[in-house]
Amino acid sequence: MIEDDRSGVSRAVVPAGPRVLSGSRERAGSVRSAKKRWQPPEGLAPDDVKAVIAAAATERDRLLLRALWASGGRVSEVLALRPKDVQRDHLVMPNRKNPGMLVKRVFVPAGQADLPGGLLVWAREQGLAGDEPLFFSRKRGRDGQRKAISRQQAWDVVEAASERADVRVLALRPSGAGAAGEPAPIHPHLLRHARVRQIVRSTKSLPIAQRQAGWSRLQMAYLTVGDEEVRRAMRSVDE
Repeated sequence: MIEDDRSGVSRAVVPAGPRVLSGSRERAGSVRSAKKRWQPPEGLAPDDVKAVIAAAATERDRLLLRALWASGGRVSEVLALRPKDVQRDHLVMPNRKNPGMLVKRVFVPAGQADLPGGLLVWAREQGLAGDEPLFFSRKRGRDGQRKAISRQQAWDVVEAASERADVRVLALRPSGAGAAGEPAPIHPHLLRHARVRQIVRSTKSLPIAQRQAGWSRLQMAYLTVGDEEVRRAMRSVDE
């Protein structure tokens, strides 16, 4: 399933070759060679996401990227997080597109088990009250209270980290980054797709993915596979 980004642009992930993150020249070469053989959008590989997170410019940005990746939440849901929403093993988040479940509990995967603690340490170091936004802007509201960064700022954070990490995708449609089929930095919603697909692959359970993502109904499109995944699977099939 492809969900459009803020400009109506959907993008497909560049299929990764061996260690394509090792350098910008090598990455650029893999992108060029991939243009004629890119796979259906299957989400970023975990190693790609880790590289993007490591390339964050600040601690706040790093935690934002981790929260997006760990939760698989929409960017607006993650920006709404406050210290009081952080629990030992899950995050309490608004559910923007399901009128039957206005709030969801998103459980943290094992690989990000230390994220709740990291968020609370950050909140304490910044002197945040329980109901103030975790990912706050340097500019305050007219009432003097802290306010969350904007969706645009969050997009900029993700795209800038993607550029620094040299992790790119192929645009399915023309965008500000270039023509369709050209390399472009990743955007926040790809982290959601990547996490949900990983949940489906790991748990073999669409209901679990549905609960984590906050869907009102099952999204069967996440069961689709591309050529590389089929190739790897068929190599294990006996005669």
